Amino acid sequence: MKRLLLLRHAKATPGNGGDDFERELTRSGEIDASRMGDFLASQGLAPEIVLFSGARRTRETAEIVIGRLGSPVERHQENALYEATRHLILALLRQLPDKVGSALLVGHNPGMSDVANVLAGKGDKPARLRLAAKYPTCGLAVLEFEGPSWANLAAHAARLEGFVTPADLGLR
Repeated sequence: MKRLLLLRHAKATPGNGGDDFERELTRSGEIDASRMGDFLASQGLAPEIVLFSGARRTRETAEIVIGRLGSPVERHQENALYEATRHLILALLRQLPDKVGSALLVGHNPGMSDVANVLAGKGDKPARLRLAAKYPTCGLAVLEFEGPSWANLAAHAARLEGFVTPADLGLR
């Protein structure tokens, strides 16, 4: 069994025509990321490895979440995740070492939403409908799939175990 956690970055400052790559988290984004990290820790969902985009808002989200887990986590910045399509995201996930049982990917929409919706072939139907309707900032999809290898990750092969948003945690 493999577990994949897909976390959209937390709320960031508006673009306003500046450098999108360097947009930082807002104060509410920092709070959301912190509480999402607490949620992961409290639910026993701490990953073994964290992959995140090189964009500032995803780096900051990942570091805040990791800091709340209470256990050491391998981390990798993957600049290719910035503006990545679902095809690229899936290709990166399929390269994970088979010894890794649980991975967290912190990225951007629309890629995160696309990947979550393509993978979630089973699971709680209301949660899958919520996931399909909107993937807000700091939204977390928890997916599980059978098999010993990440290379076998395929469309509709995962079970959506949960979809958690800051609003679900009473953050908004």
